[in-house]
Amino acid sequence: MYCAQRKVHVVSGEVFRVDQTWSVRLAGLGISADSEWTAVVGDELVSVSPSIKCYRCDMADSGPVYFKRYVYPKKYWHEFWMRPAKPAVEFWAYSRLQELGIPTLEVIAFAERRRLGIMLAGCIVTKGIPDTLDLDDFARTVWCHWPRARRLETARSLARTLLAQARHAHRNGFFHHDLKWRNILVNRAGDPDSLVWIDAPRASRMHLRERRGVVTDLSGLARMAISLFSRFELRRFIHTYLCEEGGSVEAKRLLRQVQRHLSRRMPRPVELPFPDYK
Repeated sequence: MYCAQRKVHVVSGEVFRVDQTWSVRLAGLGISADSEWTAVVGDELVSVSPSIKCYRCDMADSGPVYFKRYVYPKKYWHEFWMRPAKPAVEFWAYSRLQELGIPTLEVIAFAERRRLGIMLAGCIVTKGIPDTLDLDDFARTVWCHWPRARRLETARSLARTLLAQARHAHRNGFFHHDLKWRNILVNRAGDPDSLVWIDAPRASRMHLRERRGVVTDLSGLARMAISLFSRFELRRFIHTYLCEEGGSVEAKRLLRQVQRHLSRRMPRPVELPFPDYK
């Protein structure tokens, strides 16, 4: 499925879109235009917040799908009034990333329900990607147990691919705005070709404040990196992102901007059980 615009999909009423190859299987889960999809409960609750619940739903014939539903209380009527809500933004973001050639999630269903422009509920369903875990879990459960040389080689390899993807997205006006390690998938081997961008309900186009978007996305990637890598390695990552544009002066300037951005809400230090530190 494809979404060309970051927009409000309906002013009053409901829009429900589904990949026709999945319509029967999703209807069996209660996710269809004719069912009350806001009440669907999957096999495992993956994440939850006051307005959002994300479930993994196991499909016997096609692996897991992830159903994320948004239900907004009346007191938040003004939050997305006549503005794109999170499920619509995610739908557009995944389509845009696919256009840019950056691996991301495949949307198989989307719904939005409004009354007089007020967002009432929405949902997005995506196909699961087997044999992957987010980069945060990968670092804590797999990567940290490797010898130092392998850790550094893998980190540099992942950084080259990830920062090249970020540079390409930014040059084309796309900014994730929540590009932290938990929103990037990778396989257990740490293969750079397995990187997948996920969870983009804040994504946007930026044409006049591109630098702000660059700093925001790089700061998201740096929140764990500043605890795990030396200043030399951090500057090396910035050079990788810049791709030899601007030289060391621009790299230092960009690194300082990232550090200032992080200082507004300093991340908690990360300590991992590295075998060579015992």
